[in-house]
Amino acid sequence: MKDVWKVYFNGSFGGKSPDGSHPGQVLKLNQKFRFAGRDWYVPAAYLTAKGLVLDILMRADKAVLEDFCKKWEHLEDEDMPNDVFEQAERENPLAFEFSPQIELSGQALPFSQGHGLSYHPLFQNAAACEPALDEDESDFDTSIERAIIDHYGLNPEDGWAIHRYSFPWKTKRRPKSISPLALTLTPQPVRVPGAEFEVQKPGDIFAFSHNGIPYTLTAQNLEPQTLPKNAFSDARFDFPNRFTAMTYTVSPAPPKNLISVEDCTQNDPPVEREAPKDYPFMPEAQNAAVIGIIGGADRPTALFVTAKSEDKAVLTTCSALHFAPPEKITWRIVFHETPFAPETFPLL
Repeated sequence: MKDVWKVYFNGSFGGKSPDGSHPGQVLKLNQKFRFAGRDWYVPAAYLTAKGLVLDILMRADKAVLEDFCKKWEHLEDEDMPNDVFEQAERENPLAFEFSPQIELSGQALPFSQGHGLSYHPLFQNAAACEPALDEDESDFDTSIERAIIDHYGLNPEDGWAIHRYSFPWKTKRRPKSISPLALTLTPQPVRVPGAEFEVQKPGDIFAFSHNGIPYTLTAQNLEPQTLPKNAFSDARFDFPNRFTAMTYTVSPAPPKNLISVEDCTQNDPPVEREAPKDYPFMPEAQNAAVIGIIGGADRPTALFVTAKSEDKAVLTTCSALHFAPPEKITWRIVFHETPFAPETFPLL
């Protein structure tokens, strides 16, 4: 791919300009560092009229990938619970969510867009491992990934998570000096499932702890609700529309965004309606895709939280969607943990 290294500010990988702009000027960096227990490599930046484009790569050892694929080779099983999928995602050597920011001549530049690819050296021999990897990138070992590996002289026996971020200039024109240049990586929180519990009525409590700190959850209100019939636009299916909204408090007040509550069960799948006689070619149901319309197959969406309170200490969650009200709801505490602190690395 001779044009893969024409890098554009608003472009992705592959060397195509979406807006007719000129490609960036390469600035070789070749910076390697350790972060969050992983090996990182920033080979180059690209200087465009609109901003700086930075390639950030994370390495995964082949032996680690082999162990991961062997452990999760049965992840495709239909009866695999959601918490198992979440555990596999946390252990995936090629998955690590972070937010980058660069500092140029003392000014912080947040990124405006980013793109990601994954190179997996075992892909052809480990098809069962594919679902455990980044679901947004199911086409591993393509010509683009190979071109990146070859261009940067990376070891093809390793796995690589390849990220490209664009950072707009603070000024209308490109700065005369690109030094000093530093990169700050901030890890994103990961979901860690906690204890499960049930509440029957307002006032019921549930005690749990996190990092040795005891907490008490108190149910404030449990309200069955029904979505309107026009909540979904696809007339080919009947969708579940009944759920329960629960308001609750947690004492003592936990750090912001540390704790959330969710239903342990999944949404009921939509049911395909019988095709009208004058339209016999109604498409077959695609449950996974249609469930995405109502919030995802793995957990209910916050879209359906309708109970509100002026008291910021009162929080709200909602159950999964069902066709008929469930006899009971089993809730789960979820912790959103950031196991690593942000770090800054000099690039130039």
